[in-house]
Amino acid sequence: MKRRLASLWKTARLTANLMAGVPDYENYVARQRRHNPNAPVMSEQQFQDYCRKRRCGVNGGRCC
Repeated sequence: MKRRLASLWKTARLTANLMAGVPDYENYVARQRRHNPNAPVMSEQQFQDYCRKRRCGVNGGRCC
């Protein structure tokens, strides 16, 4: 029962974060290792910077 609640909580937290635009580093690492095992994996800080730049643009996201 406890394991089931922990799993549900993790899923709910991940869903809320993704809806708010917060990327999940653990999923990125797992996917990268599964699909590109020889490719380097970004550090968590690099990953967060990459996602922020994709979401907001290089210059902060505002053009005007």
